[in-house]
Amino acid sequence: MNLALSYLALLASALVASRRAAHALHMWQMDSYLNHRYLQWLFAKPVARYIDLPSLGLALLALFLAIPFSAPMWTVWCAWLFLRKNNTPVKKPLNLTVRARRTLWAARVLLFLAVLLPGPWPIVAVFLLHAAPWAVLAANELLKPVQAHINKGFLKSASARLAELKPLVIGIAGSYGKTSTKYFLDVLLSEKFTVVKSPGNYNTLLGITRVINESLRPEHKILIAEMGAYRRGEVKEIADLVHPKIGIICSIGPEHFERFLSMDNIERTNYELIEELPADGLAVFNGANDHCRKLAAQTRHTRVALYGLSNDGQCDLWAEDIQHTSEGLRFTIITREGQRATAAAPIAGRHMVLNILGATRVALEMGLTIDEIVRGIAKLMPAPHRLEIKQGAGGTTIIDDSYNSNPVGAAEALYVLSQFKGGKRLLVTPGMIELGSLHREENEKLGRLAAQSADFIFLVGAEQTRPIQDGLRAAGFDESNLRIVKDLQEVTAMFPKLLRPGDTILFENDLPDLYTEN
Repeated sequence: MNLALSYLALLASALVASRRAAHALHMWQMDSYLNHRYLQWLFAKPVARYIDLPSLGLALLALFLAIPFSAPMWTVWCAWLFLRKNNTPVKKPLNLTVRARRTLWAARVLLFLAVLLPGPWPIVAVFLLHAAPWAVLAANELLKPVQAHINKGFLKSASARLAELKPLVIGIAGSYGKTSTKYFLDVLLSEKFTVVKSPGNYNTLLGITRVINESLRPEHKILIAEMGAYRRGEVKEIADLVHPKIGIICSIGPEHFERFLSMDNIERTNYELIEELPADGLAVFNGANDHCRKLAAQTRHTRVALYGLSNDGQCDLWAEDIQHTSEGLRFTIITREGQRATAAAPIAGRHMVLNILGATRVALEMGLTIDEIVRGIAKLMPAPHRLEIKQGAGGTTIIDDSYNSNPVGAAEALYVLSQFKGGKRLLVTPGMIELGSLHREENEKLGRLAAQSADFIFLVGAEQTRPIQDGLRAAGFDESNLRIVKDLQEVTAMFPKLLRPGDTILFENDLPDLYTEN
């Protein structure tokens, strides 16, 4: 009887762990399936994220005090843990792809097999309860040959499809501005061509592979591929697949500095796109960015074009008379050949002019006239959650810049906020992340800028926003108008009493659950 009750307790532990495996998979997925980064996150706050102290205490009591009926008590405890609902809202749910489902079920099999481990049942039970992360990582290792075989098939199919349909491929790389430039280029080129682009933030090798296999059709003459990276070699992998003829590097900056560790690594990674261009291709660089100009100067194997915000004698085209109005952007495009055209786009952010110019230079290369380009610019809309201006409840205005945040984009978003008059200007932000050794410096700068642009500020997360708080104090911001909150729900709960018609709220960045979880 005691043996049967012990195994029942172990099975109950495995059942709880199998549920926790879904959470472990979710966190691991959000960190790009990188084991070391997931483990670093897990043990940054082990008690909150990993160790269940009540369960550990109960298991120790069962082991050392030999409490009668401890196995049934443990089983009831596990049943409560399994049935307990987690009401914490999830910003981005677990994406149960085929790979994710395969990994999850393999992890669950490993957890139930672990019931057979030798040793006193309380020790095995508490181990099982905490084994979910290890089971997920072990399942991933066991399934690596399977996943590699599947990925090889996807890549082979995509390569064959590209060889058959032969679209002209335009690659877009850079630290930030990639997605907006992609959206803008799609709109401009659609004035003359049938275009397919990688949707949303599909910017990995497998993401681009999926676009090719599922979306590329014979009628598509142009494929626009956004190329993202967290490490050296990832842009090259995408370029080796799609063989771009035109490449745009729209910016180089410290985004993901925590992973790259140096600006040289960031430069070299994005330049992998340019290195793959053919002799008759075109490398397009943001001439307003020093890092881009450096890379342009070393490019010899293909043609080079620069765009910028002034006529410095090196740019192919530039913008003058930039105005930021209530209707959006208005500016004059000037080419080296002397063409001039006034363009207007219903989007916010002066830095977006550079993204438009990058798309314009490629459109000119593809044979569009300046009039066709101006007509396309008038149709531009912001990429989702990138300085989108929306009407909020009760006559308020929302500036949605929540997709991510970087030093350039955040500064421009605060400038946009500062241009709204007639009501309170509110900022809601958790700050910028993945800046590594630059985290404190850049977020303190953000605080100083925010002090000049916002009347009321909500900082999400006391610990990670400490540098912003320091910047606000250094700039003399009135701390009675500063609130430090746990999450976005706490902020929105305050809005009904605080907001009035005419107020403007900027949402700058929205951290994924991986960063906001305790």
